[in-house]
Amino acid sequence: MRGMEPGELSRVFQMFDRDGDGKTTKEEFSDSLTKLGMPIQDKELFQIIETIDVNGDGYVDLEEFGQLYGTLLEEKGDKEEELREAFNVFDQNGDGYIEVEELRGVLQSLGLKQGGTVEDCKRMIMKVDVDGDGRVDYKEFKQMMEGGGLSVLS
Repeated sequence: MRGMEPGELSRVFQMFDRDGDGKTTKEEFSDSLTKLGMPIQDKELFQIIETIDVNGDGYVDLEEFGQLYGTLLEEKGDKEEELREAFNVFDQNGDGYIEVEELRGVLQSLGLKQGGTVEDCKRMIMKVDVDGDGRVDYKEFKQMMEGGGLSVLS
């Protein structure tokens, strides 16, 4: 698995596994992708799950999720484009910066407890805000992702 530590993969998986049962349903998968700004047609989603559901139980577990993630990275190939897309999910107003309210809104829409308060989000931003302007620009975001990803915010 290129580019993602096992602990980080587990945290990303937990975003999709809404009920915490260790597997994601088609609905959980679809809802999470939609909230990330990547809606997918049911037919395409069914094909993806059918392809990666190695044990044939109709769900995606952590191991299968890791394989899917690795496949998506290989297909995508362009790390810079991937980082830019991830940044744009958080930069909701498109001004080139991730601000406290944007971070909080994305984390809440994903149903995450981290970033539940404005103070939590300010602390998260302070951890990666190199120039001290109170927000995260693309360069700071890229450094964070290359230096351990979202796990540095924990």
